[in-house]
Amino acid sequence: MTISSLLENCVVLARRKVVAGIASLLAAPACVRLPVPTDFDAIIIGAGVAGLSAAHALATKGRRILVLEARSRIGGRAWTDANSLGVPFDQGAHWLHNAEHNSFTQLARDKGLALKVADTSDRQLYCAGKALSDENATLRMNKATSDLERRMFIPSILPRDSSLAPFLSGDEWRDAMIGIAAFSLGAQPDRISFEDFLSLEDGEERTVSGGYGALVAAVFKSVPVRLDHRVALVDWHHGNRIAVSGQWGSATARHVIIAVPPTVLASGGIRFSPDLPQAKAEALGKFTVGQFLKVGFRFEGMGNRLPEYHADICRLASGNLEMLVADQFDPVLTLIASGDLASELARQDIAGRRAYAIERITQTLGKNAAGRLGAVISYDWAADPLSLGSFSAVRPGAGNARRKFAQPLQGRVHFAGDAAPGPFATTVYGAHLSGLRAARQTERELAR
Repeated sequence: MTISSLLENCVVLARRKVVAGIASLLAAPACVRLPVPTDFDAIIIGAGVAGLSAAHALATKGRRILVLEARSRIGGRAWTDANSLGVPFDQGAHWLHNAEHNSFTQLARDKGLALKVADTSDRQLYCAGKALSDENATLRMNKATSDLERRMFIPSILPRDSSLAPFLSGDEWRDAMIGIAAFSLGAQPDRISFEDFLSLEDGEERTVSGGYGALVAAVFKSVPVRLDHRVALVDWHHGNRIAVSGQWGSATARHVIIAVPPTVLASGGIRFSPDLPQAKAEALGKFTVGQFLKVGFRFEGMGNRLPEYHADICRLASGNLEMLVADQFDPVLTLIASGDLASELARQDIAGRRAYAIERITQTLGKNAAGRLGAVISYDWAADPLSLGSFSAVRPGAGNARRKFAQPLQGRVHFAGDAAPGPFATTVYGAHLSGLRAARQTERELAR
């Protein structure tokens, strides 16, 4: 056991206000005698995927690191709830995007976990609740997609700093394809940067047995993390050290990696002394909330297998961004709302969300399906002060915000997360790559 992990065990034990915990602490004199180190090569703020990836990479290089996480768990928005429905349910990230490149695909295989391709052809499309024939729907969808691609990739047809809204044409199928694109980015078409949309890479998606969040927790379980350690202040002009502090105390390091969503930083969730440079502050303000809201049900099925995806083309075309998704591993049926609809549902309590989801399920799958719904679960990431949204989308006219977000300050304060630039931005894999990038920047400076 490393000193860092031993200290972390002491912190966890001390936090348990039970006799057994106190007795265990007193029975471990090494925990009592060891001073808590306060100076490190690098402090990582945030134990989501970006922070954990950076921490693991630096620890592998033998660097002295301190990982501070405000939550009582690791993983950030990759979080699997294994209890509420009696089966694993991903409250946040669910699909392994760009699975052919995604490092977590092989990591899942290494742990013996099953993977299934998320097949978008495994679907049932509807219009106003009426099922559409698959052959006709596929033809119309393919034509609409081709028409859109021709328009999007004609040079100079639109300024690159436009939104997706100008592509809405009144054609139901083409507008539905824009709706699907907007759904995937968690915002209405008029609030999505066209330039940012073009920079993102599409690819194969997979799901993993046991949940994506559980996979992340298993992969990084050896990384020592100080849980319930919320950072209040980063003093980045503190001599040749950067000082980080909160109610838990303070620590210093030569470098700091901030793996916190830009929306949280822009809201003042962490203070900086001195204030962030104007260019960095402006870049943070150019992000908007990518909002998903899931309403998941335990669902015992209808005697035959449901298609994985259920989408109402007419509703998507009109800006009601939602889909029904049948889990490929467990008896779970989830309504996923995006954009304005997600925000509207978030203002309702769990009973209101449940009622809305049952209404949509009844209209889509019939009363028989609604009668097989059991326990329900829903989590609002936008109301979570440590995330303020499901992921980081970029406003129109701010296509360079990701690059400016990721630029280090004085070569010592680094930024990572799903908001960082690259073709896999907004995804867990993109966050992982950004953490590795920040670790390489830090290691390069430390090695000088």
